[in-house]
Amino acid sequence: MSAGDASAKPPLAPDAARWLVTGAGGQLGRAVIALAAAHGVRAQGATHAELDVADGPAVKRALEQTRPHVVLNCAAFTAVDRCETEREAAERANAHAPFILATACAGGPLLVQLSTDFVFDGRACVPIPEDAPTAPSCVYGRTKLAGERAVAEVGGEHLIVRTQWVFGPGANFVRTIQRAAARGDALRVVDDQLGRPTWTTALARAIFRAVEAGARGRLHLACEGVASWFDLACAVVDAGVRRGQFRRVAVHAIPTREMPRPAARPAYGVLGLERARELGLTLPHWREALDGYLDAEGGERDA
Repeated sequence: MSAGDASAKPPLAPDAARWLVTGAGGQLGRAVIALAAAHGVRAQGATHAELDVADGPAVKRALEQTRPHVVLNCAAFTAVDRCETEREAAERANAHAPFILATACAGGPLLVQLSTDFVFDGRACVPIPEDAPTAPSCVYGRTKLAGERAVAEVGGEHLIVRTQWVFGPGANFVRTIQRAAARGDALRVVDDQLGRPTWTTALARAIFRAVEAGARGRLHLACEGVASWFDLACAVVDAGVRRGQFRRVAVHAIPTREMPRPAARPAYGVLGLERARELGLTLPHWREALDGYLDAEGGERDA
């Protein structure tokens, strides 16, 4: 099955696993909800407007109402630069909310907490394993690491999934490049930050399989292959030209110093995937995943 193939949706058994997905309006949450039935899961999604995961009583009520076997926390404050100036909001969403969820889930459902390569300092030169020392360089990374630690320290059954550079339903880097190219704009994109571009549909499938396999603790899940933002931008432009969506535009590689941002980004955030591979949780190469995403996105636009 290729990265873009749609999974069939078999009838759900009465005893199908029940999942509560917080942050269900985001890129990963939407992908998980869309794929749940194909993995034998009854997924109840809750957007931020429907459930504030930092509100203890609200979380308790949601668990009592849905009685989930698994809680997947996709809710987070992911506006990396805004975290620098909106620190209380970042702390509440990324650190306090996971503690609330972990406390509510203790002794009950498995909590799957999403995290990020931003918990590392970006100074590595080889893929980073789960047990590597953490040293975040920005508020976003520090608050996400605090969320990880809160989940682990509460002591309930948990799985912390670190991922990176996601693209899926909604606003993301790929769509930003597409819009700029469609306008005919020349692009300036940094080429000295490295990571693994990851399609949320592939990530969602891997999370389902990880839970089925009994994975616990920390686990890195991301697409295979390594790229810079420049590499990804070039691939998006190439695909758009190949698909007749727009004419070719120039893509210029620049160093990070020429595009300063409030929050520091890891120069090398490439997550090590050995544990995932050992568990049989290999995701497609990011170029294949990009094609799958673009196929799915085109189908959604044409529907």
